[in-house]
Amino acid sequence: MAIQRVSSLLAAEEAFAALPTASTKNNKYTELNLTPTSEHNTEIISVATTFLKDTCPQLLSALESHPDSKSSQDRLIKIGRNVIATLNYDKANKQQKLSTKTSASLDRLVKECTSLANLLSTPVQVPKVRYGRTGIQMPIVTLGCMRFQQSWNRGGTPVTSMEQVETECQENLVNILRHAIHCGVNHIETALGYGCSEMQIGEALKVLFAEGVKRQDLIIQTKGGITSKTSKSDYKSSIVQQIDRLGVGYVDLFSVHGLNTQDHLDWLFNNGEKGDLMDALRELREEGKIRWIGFSTHAPNHVIKQVHYHFEGSYTASGDGDESFEGNLDNLRLAKKHDMGVFIISPYDKGGRLYAPSNQLRQLTLPEMEPIDFGSYWLWFHNEHIKGNDKSCPDTIVCGAARPSDLDQPVLAALRIANEPAAVKSDFEAVNSRIEERRDNVFGKDWANTWHVGLPNYSQSPKRGSQIGNMVWLYNVIHMYGLLDFAKERYGTLTHNSANWDTSKEWKEN
Repeated sequence: MAIQRVSSLLAAEEAFAALPTASTKNNKYTELNLTPTSEHNTEIISVATTFLKDTCPQLLSALESHPDSKSSQDRLIKIGRNVIATLNYDKANKQQKLSTKTSASLDRLVKECTSLANLLSTPVQVPKVRYGRTGIQMPIVTLGCMRFQQSWNRGGTPVTSMEQVETECQENLVNILRHAIHCGVNHIETALGYGCSEMQIGEALKVLFAEGVKRQDLIIQTKGGITSKTSKSDYKSSIVQQIDRLGVGYVDLFSVHGLNTQDHLDWLFNNGEKGDLMDALRELREEGKIRWIGFSTHAPNHVIKQVHYHFEGSYTASGDGDESFEGNLDNLRLAKKHDMGVFIISPYDKGGRLYAPSNQLRQLTLPEMEPIDFGSYWLWFHNEHIKGNDKSCPDTIVCGAARPSDLDQPVLAALRIANEPAAVKSDFEAVNSRIEERRDNVFGKDWANTWHVGLPNYSQSPKRGSQIGNMVWLYNVIHMYGLLDFAKERYGTLTHNSANWDTSKEWKEN
């Protein structure tokens, strides 16, 4: 094992030393910009290529022969960033020698690269679980379809025909779907609110069906929102148009998109002359257009509880906490009690931008795993690490892929559960223990356990609808994980909402 450790470490240093830009001796690892739009991507690819030649030539060969050359380039950039960021930490902290932890982290990367080489060459199946009362065998990774479309259609000229879609955009979308299916990620989740996503997916599915993919092997889900103006007939007509755009005849799952307030519930079940919108869904199910009905939500805890008791759906999603600020733990338990499937929205983005983690967060999770892996396992092992050791585990987590390579780490993490269950659980427990220790050291156990008690969130802030609890949580993640950029991004959403708040109106109107 020691020989491999030296080999991966030397390979990483030699890969960087081979660059012309590495002639400067001071802070040599900090000279390259590792952001997604970096002007140094050519150098980053060079680092990855040289590193793989010495440590994992089978992946280099797989990437060179892969039909999607752009995805191969994306993967090399991600590997190169990982190598440089891992080397950089010790140097940034002025350590004279690279640490044992750095060596072990590079070993982990080599192992991941070996697994990726196998993944690219052979179709796999991520683990699947029973999705509540639907009985669907659901992959524990879901393909979210909100990041690869040509346009969100929220300004400017809307994209309403394939003639407006750039060839490169559509080819990328088809390749994402191909890679997802290759990995056994057959749950495809989109929405009317995602611009031209449905239309482009419909065209992509024609290509995949022609290649031999079978409709019955896919789990197609879409979502549609409601407003105070929506009538039963309008809602039904809109959903039929969504299904037609997808070109699939029926959808396996349909969600009421953003079931967030008491008003939304009223529109579904007590909509007066316009007709209860839930009746439109029931009719479409009877007609075979929808197999299962559900909802997605960012609602406060107490609103979602009503949905569980009054809704006839079969699955739910994550949302927002209320005065207890315990998030939706109670609702997860309630969903399981009612045998409802649970999918988690945006764990890698809203869960801390885990695809672009801070140095502090990487230091907490390495060498066992990267932050994006930990985020996955924290959800998949939820029953075991949460207080009470109860039934509160979600069934699937959504990866919103902008390119095929975005699926690689979630899929490889899922495959570890199938192939190395004891080892991955041990690694998770080690990382989770380290994180809990840092939490207690940074905040003290009293603050760590009670910071949320008594803090109002927007539903308890009648004057401004302020997310006080969320603001304090952002303070916590900055000090705990160093997630300053993530916190700024999320706080920006709060300030945007605040700017649109009309103080002359009541809370409900806003």
